[in-house]
Parts: sequence; structure tokens; C-alpha cells
Amino acid sequence: MSAANVNVIERREFKYLIDAPTAAAVRSAIRPFCELDPWAAKNPRGIYTIESLYLDTAALGLFWANHHEQLDRIKVRVRGYAEVPGSPVFFEVKRRVNDVILKTRGKVPRKLWTAMLSDPAAPIPAEITGKDRVAVERFVSIARTLNLRPYTLVRYEREPYFSRIDDYARVTFDTRIRAQAMRTLSFESEARGWRALDDAITQRTLDSLIVLELKFTTHVPSWLVHIVERCGLARRSFSKYGTSIQAFYCPPDLRTPRYAGGWR
Repeated sequence: MSAANVNVIERREFKYLIDAPTAAAVRSAIRPFCELDPWAAKNPRGIYTIESLYLDTAALGLFWANHHEQLDRIKVRVRGYAEVPGSPVFFEVKRRVNDVILKTRGKVPRKLWTAMLSDPAAPIPAEITGKDRVAVERFVSIARTLNLRPYTLVRYEREPYFSRIDDYARVTFDTRIRAQAMRTLSFESEARGWRALDDAITQRTLDSLIVLELKFTTHVPSWLVHIVERCGLARRSFSKYGTSIQAFYCPPDLRTPRYAGGWR
């Protein structure tokens, strides 16, 4: 689908697992080029909370495609923002082809989303229109064709920055990444059901880690290249969904760190 008829975002996305001192260095280095996302700026701590309900097949086919790093793979999730009660949710399909991310995202009123996914014959409500409707139709088609169902709810705090000098470039720091097993179409969580995904034991490190993500289009901004080199960053694979599935459904021997190739 082209950008003319669907909410589609095409970008590159590089991830790094870093400690707090490195995060402080990166934060200082991006200051001349970036500013805090306005939604996060409304919070005194400069963050917002994201929660994603991930769907998969009965055989966890989407997880295994991700785990084996297939060149063309997808993730299917319903995303919400926990700090804004009553806000809409977003039906997202995140496709990865090599290093290119193609994400479609459609807005759905919170009161409607569970009925749409629980009933395979439910129509798309008339109030979902335009580009949102096309993205939602794609999401629902994939969910119904593959008989997807919920597996995990992932929640984390995001500190997001966007470039003031590029068409599209973002730098995000994700912390307090936690998950719980979820078998129903709901964001209602158990207070004691959370398991940390970024803690030292899970990541086999001395301290909890911060997930740094650099997002940009076809061309890497030169200032990002200099920051990666100056801070000595090395790419490392980290999937919030994959790690959550491993935490609840897979044996421990799958929980091994993997390093990404390419630019640092």
C-alpha cells in the first residue's frame, strides 16, 4: 500500500542496550539537534507510558519468525497510552524487511476495539474513516486470516526526542520495560503479574539496561553517526515482544543476547 491511501511509516530503526551513564552522554550529545516530544513535555518527568497488547498465532509463528530473524517478518499489536484514560487505541502492523521498517497504524475508539477483534464477522465501524480505516482493515484482515490471539501485554516508559533539522529522525530511551501474560483482549492488568524485561538478571548484565532506539529514513543524519562513534555504541538486538514471550512461554536456553550487524 502506498502512503497515499494508508497511514504508513517507512524508516530504519537501530537499537542499542546502554547503561545510565551512556544514556546521559547520548542525551547531552543530541541536545543541539533534538527537542523533547511535545506529548512527553507535558509530563514533568519528560516521559509517557506506552502499553502494547501483542497478538500471535496458536503456534507463535510471528514470534519464531522474529526469533530466527527472518528477512521479512511482522508484529501485530494494539497500542494504547496508559496515562490518558479513554484515549483511542491504535491497531499497528509492524513489518520488517531487512533493515527497513514499514508500519501501518490506524486509530480506533477505545470502546470499539475489543468487539472488532473478538467477533470474526464484525464490520469495521463507520466512525473509523480515511487513512485510519484502511490501516484498520489491513490489521483486521491479518488478524482474522491468521487467527491471531493475545499473548502478552508490554508496558514501558518512553523518553522521546525528535530532530529539529531533519524531515524525520527520532531518538528514544525506553525504561521500566515489563510484561505479563495476557490471554484476553484487554489492557486490564494484574498488579502483581508484571515481570521486568530490562533487569540485570534477564539481560545478564550488572545493571538494568536502557533501550536506545535511533529512527530515521533512508539517509542516516551525520550528527547521529558522530554521536554513535563518540559514545562507542554497538547495535544489539532487543525485541520487547520476543523477550516477553521468552519470559512466559519459552525455555531459558532461548534467552541469549544477540548482536546486530551493520552500522556500529
